[in-house]
Formats: sequence, structure tokens, C-alpha cells
Amino acid sequence: MALFLWIFQYISPITFILGGLYLVEEPSGLAIGLGIASAVLGLVVGIVGWGDTIPPRWFWIKSSMDLAGSRFMTAIGYALQFFFIPPAVIGLISYLG
Repeated sequence: MALFLWIFQYISPITFILGGLYLVEEPSGLAIGLGIASAVLGLVVGIVGWGDTIPPRWFWIKSSMDLAGSRFMTAIGYALQFFFIPPAVIGLISYLG
């Protein structure tokens, strides 16, 4: 899971931009529907993978309450990033295909 999250942090900005451009240009029901389904998956990945994204205890500079509060924001962030994956893929297929 940590390897997936590490790779995803480099792929996510590209899919965010491509998916956003496709949704602005040609908003389709299929892209939005698949994006919502993917966002739910991203919410689960964000909740489960939160522990892999925080540094080890000796690198913590936040209090334990700050770290506990960031689990929700991490999950929302992954849900938003996962939302733009299907529109990015559909956009690449329509532009290149």
C-alpha cells in the first residue's frame, strides 16, 4: 500500500489536470458517474492508507490531536484525487483515439 501511495503522489497531479480539463471541456455523465464511484474508493484508500503517509514518531512535529484530525482531510484529499482519474482516462482515449 505504501508503494502504491508513493507512486500515486507523482501520477495524481497529471490525472488531476487532465481530468479537470476534460470535465471543463466535455462534461459527460459517464465520466462524472465513474468519478463518483472512484471517489468512494479513494475515500476508503485515504482512510486505510493514512498510517502509511505520516512520518515515524520521532519525526512528528504536530501534537497527537493534529495527527488524528488529519485522517479525515487525507481521506477527502484522496477522494478528490481519485475522482479525476476516470475523466483523465476517458479524455486521453478521446484525444488520442
